[in-house]
Amino acid sequence: MRLIPNLILLAVGAALPAVELAPRLGLGGHVAAGVDADLQQPAAPGHPGGRHAGENDLEVDFSAEALVFLNARYDGFALRADVVLHDESPYQEEDSAGDLHRAPPVRVEQVFADWSATEHLTVRAGRFRTTWLGWEGFHVTSLWRARHSAAWDWNVQNHSLGPNEPFVTDGVGLLVAGDDRRWGIEGYVADDLLGSTDDRSGTDLATGLSLWAMDPALGRIELGIAHDPRSTAGPDGGGVHSLAADLNADIRAFQEHGWFLAAEAQYHHHPDLTVGGETFGSDLVLLAMANYAFTPTLSATLMVDWVERGFEADDNEQLEVALALLMRPHPRARFHVEANAIDEAADDADSVGASMVVAVDLP
Repeated sequence: MRLIPNLILLAVGAALPAVELAPRLGLGGHVAAGVDADLQQPAAPGHPGGRHAGENDLEVDFSAEALVFLNARYDGFALRADVVLHDESPYQEEDSAGDLHRAPPVRVEQVFADWSATEHLTVRAGRFRTTWLGWEGFHVTSLWRARHSAAWDWNVQNHSLGPNEPFVTDGVGLLVAGDDRRWGIEGYVADDLLGSTDDRSGTDLATGLSLWAMDPALGRIELGIAHDPRSTAGPDGGGVHSLAADLNADIRAFQEHGWFLAAEAQYHHHPDLTVGGETFGSDLVLLAMANYAFTPTLSATLMVDWVERGFEADDNEQLEVALALLMRPHPRARFHVEANAIDEAADDADSVGASMVVAVDLP
């Protein structure tokens, strides 16, 4: 399984309530439905073309998903399984003829086991969700807006030019944490991180290391590096190695005044990345956000992200600004609305959009 944007495999548990089915066994999840509307200029990346070529186009798309998770803890083990049901998956798969199709509507997002070998060492194995945009989250219940950012959308691009795939991968890892759980070192070996070209052999495994530190009163900071062999499309159709680095932080020092701040920078080093005979080179993603809580059930988020899709290609940058309102009309329900705008460096390629989503926790 390819993991497109992320460098080290940091599993993120969904921030969802769970029903205790039996001692140390829990079940939880949510059902969500939303709508996105985007007004796109003729050269915008998401423009459908066809009979609308050369014209502005308004795209309206409805979506729905259900997430169900099961977790268990016993005798030093922690088990987790997540299943997601989509009306239409945001990811794609390729059939034997090379045609792209929507991924199956049912996806096993996580199945992994943790073994607490000692008080400080945990061994992890299986398939797990991974992201360093941890404060952006995977699903609406852990988003700080109503849709994923442009940075997220870019990061699910497959560097081997295969079909886009979700933030999941298969691997093993060692997680070391300090006595007070205020620092940690995590190392992983995985199938792949940025992509997987035809040149890749069965022993071309991705490796990564992550260092993190946190203070409950201040926040959390993490630095990660990774190497992914033959993961990226290179000249003449061959595969080239990639290096990646990520620095992310969230600041909680001002939460008593209503503020939550976060930022992330991620760099992929593959100067020979080639698409259609054109060299795109390495890419960079920068993202920052601020959330202000007016009340315990009402907050607003301002998010700004910038994406350089390839330093060697012209007119390849995009800047997104989004403003979202997050509401909790019921302890088990969330209602998010947002407006966003994307400024493309290319001519006639900008877009503006609005989104609305409601999510209800499973009983």
